[in-house]
Amino acid sequence: MSQSRVRHSDIEVGKALPWDVFDEKGTLLLSKGFIVASESQIDRLVAMGVYADSQALQSSRLLQLEAEEQDSPAGGAGSPVQDWNDLRKIMAQFYSQLELNIQSGIFISRIVEIAHEVDRLCSANPALAQAFITLRQDGAYSARHMLDSAVIVRLAARTLKMTKAKEHGLVCAALTMNLGSSEFQDEIKTQTEALSNEQLERLHRHPELATSKLKSIGVHDPIWLRAVLEHHEHFDGSGYPNRLSGNDLSKEGQLLRLADVYCARITFREYRAAVPLTVALRGILLERGKTIDQTLAAQFIHAVGVFPPGLKLSLANGEQGVVVRPGSSPNHPVVISLLSAAGTPLLPPVYRDTTQAEFAVKETINPATFNAYVDIESIWC
Repeated sequence: MSQSRVRHSDIEVGKALPWDVFDEKGTLLLSKGFIVASESQIDRLVAMGVYADSQALQSSRLLQLEAEEQDSPAGGAGSPVQDWNDLRKIMAQFYSQLELNIQSGIFISRIVEIAHEVDRLCSANPALAQAFITLRQDGAYSARHMLDSAVIVRLAARTLKMTKAKEHGLVCAALTMNLGSSEFQDEIKTQTEALSNEQLERLHRHPELATSKLKSIGVHDPIWLRAVLEHHEHFDGSGYPNRLSGNDLSKEGQLLRLADVYCARITFREYRAAVPLTVALRGILLERGKTIDQTLAAQFIHAVGVFPPGLKLSLANGEQGVVVRPGSSPNHPVVISLLSAAGTPLLPPVYRDTTQAEFAVKETINPATFNAYVDIESIWC
């Protein structure tokens, strides 16, 4: 029996497995019909490396592809939060069927459709677009990370008043920057030990491999291609793959790098917790003028916000809540308090004006220690 490795996107929480699952030695681990109960179970299975019958896998992936086609972005039939959930699922399914999408000739058109949906949703509710990245971090990492990065570059490009052509090319670049290495990136996301030399070499080659793959598929947009190629280059020449520096770098490539770094830092990994949003932004500030162009770093932080939507923080009166949207100034966001100073839930939650001394922002809170439920639907929709 020919076997192929099972991907994260092949398994759905709460649904019966359509095939038997084996380890690399061929030992049966899970029988057809077994129901996986959580995302963490899927992560563990993918990390250890499990296999299924190749023909059965191919059949189930084809069924997923057909379902994906039926669920193609249609312009907002559901709630805004459901639209983001659906788009994230579509992105994961798209990459799980990557070779089929390429062979069938729909790769470019599907990426363009997803890019248009990112633009539509970001235009409709930019605060929700940012908050969703921070507050919903489930699903296969690589596809989600590319979609999250696409959201950030779209918001930043609009703030920087880039042309529509550059904005579109950047979003498409973000959606494809890890083309050809998405499965590898999902694997190392769950890895607890340091990357091997072989893994590092593969990682350093992926911008060139992705660019080459895009060209072979038929992508000709120079903004799209150059941003993918340069999204790991550093302003001081210490990046990869070509150690470009200064004026040899495109603004689009560097903006994509900032979005890539920012989204990676605020995401939970097996070997470290997610970094709070303000810590991720502080890291960008510390690198400006070194690995990052000083002007672009400041522009990026202005676009994302000093206190981005979804950030968890405490107020001067002891209450804890989340940033809803920008306020009257960069340092005075609109906040909704979810916990009282005593740590009890505020029912209903209360909006606070942080320009008032009583409700001034005191400090940010590590997401891991924040004990209130954040109802995205009721706060941002």
